[in-house]
Order: sequence, then structure tokens, then C-alpha cells
Amino acid sequence: MNYVALFAAKDSRWLARALAALSVHEVPLQVIPSPVDGRLREALAGLQPLGFSGALIEDEAYQREAVENLTRLEVEARDAGRVDAVRVQFGETQGNYLLPVAVKQVMEQSGYAGARVFWLGPPLPGIRDALRLAMKVHVKSASPPEGEAFMEKLSPRQRGHVVFDDSQALALAGEVDLVIYNGGLLPLALLQPYHGLFAFKEPQQDAYMIVDQVISPAYFQQFYLSRLLGWVAGVDLPPEDFVE
Repeated sequence: MNYVALFAAKDSRWLARALAALSVHEVPLQVIPSPVDGRLREALAGLQPLGFSGALIEDEAYQREAVENLTRLEVEARDAGRVDAVRVQFGETQGNYLLPVAVKQVMEQSGYAGARVFWLGPPLPGIRDALRLAMKVHVKSASPPEGEAFMEKLSPRQRGHVVFDDSQALALAGEVDLVIYNGGLLPLALLQPYHGLFAFKEPQQDAYMIVDQVISPAYFQQFYLSRLLGWVAGVDLPPEDFVE
């Protein structure tokens, strides 16, 4: 039996989904919620001596702190300043940040490699890698400095337009394939029947009825957890089994 710790400061959104997938396939792996109580350094150092194969880090504060407490980091973790996955392998403890990897892979699987993207809401950590497959990225921003800061996170070839109000956003909507929503106001008039909608946060209910294809927060979390357990414990389970 293998063991993976789960570091979450509050009630976990991941635990029920992970246990459901492992149960369906009778995988000899246990995900164990592990209170950190402000002692993340000691918790990470204890993984190998206690026989854990790794850890999932759900809480964002712990994700940031883990970067300072692991000496071996994958490039995604260094770039984002976050760690959501820890693996004990060959006597070493290494950290990775798989959220941008999961974003990139779910976009590719859904047919949006090379898509023209319209981003609404704050950027994600590691967004440069997350949107690596996008051809062009436009963004609706609250101010020019905020919009410029967003664009600086992308490669120069991907930088599109920054807009600041709904009328500008509506004019730009005809030029995109995929709308990515990460919070704030989502004007339904912006959505077109040929658009895909990738939602990290739940939009208005009617939004899903307008567009051609939806990557919902629930589905993305399933895909994300599939990638996390695959990297941490070498368990290859399909995203559709990660249901509550």
C-alpha cells in the first residue's frame, strides 16, 4: 500500500474526488488528510521517513510556502512560485506545480491548441505555461497597468489586445475561439454559439447554454486531480472517475 498526504488548511475540495477514483479502480493507494498546523517544513521533511510516496498541496498559502521549503523544484514550480504536488523518489523530495500543465493538456484534449483566447478575470500563477498552446490571448482588464502586467506574463507572439469595458469586449469577441473565465462579471452578450467556455469559476447558469463547448470548474478539477495523482504516485486514472 502506498500513501499520499493531503495538505489542506480547510475542508478539502479534492479528498472526496480522489477517494472516489481510487475506490472505483481498487488502487492500492491511500490519500490521507494531514494537518499541517503551521509546520509545513516539518510535514514535508517527514514524508520520506514516514513512508509516504508524496503529497498533494491544496491550500494556496501552503503552495507558496512549499517553494521555500523544497530544494528540488520542477521548472513549472519555480516559474509560478507555487507547489501543488510533492514526490518522494530515489531518496529525494521534489516539488512541481501541475495546474498550468493541466490547463495546457485539457485545452489540447478539448481541441483548443492554437486557439485565439479571450481571458476574463485575474491571471493564474504559471499562466505563461498554461496558455503555451494558445495562438493569441486577449484580456479584459480593470486598468492599463493591470492589463500590461497580464500581457508581460505571456510570450510576445501571443500578446493580443487589452480592453477595459463591455463595448470593447463585445467588439473583440468575434475574433476568438475560447473564452476563459476566472471570476468577475461575465457579460452573456460576449458569448457566441461557436465559442468554447473554459470556466475556473462558476459563471451565470445560462452561460453554458450559449456556447458550443464547456470546460466547467468541476470537469477541470477532475482533470487536474488525474494529473496530480499521476505525477505524485504514478497512478494513471481517467478524469471522469474523479467525481464527488
